[in-house]
Amino acid sequence: MALKLSNISVYLGYSVSVVAFVFGIIIVSGLAFQYIPIQMRMMFGIVMILLGIYRFVLTRTKIRRQCEEEEE
Repeated sequence: MALKLSNISVYLGYSVSVVAFVFGIIIVSGLAFQYIPIQMRMMFGIVMILLGIYRFVLTRTKIRRQCEEEEE
């Protein structure tokens, strides 16, 4: 059961990462929220891109730690 919950959290982590990254790209490119001033839109888009990268690295690190613990 714990393995399935772990897999769910990994899939959820990667999903949030991809959604945040893609949403950030859409905002920065100007395809969404065109009515918001460009400075605010760029700032929010960059934050979303960084959040996506952070979640990806965090999820990847979690997987590596779990693999190292299983080997020991």
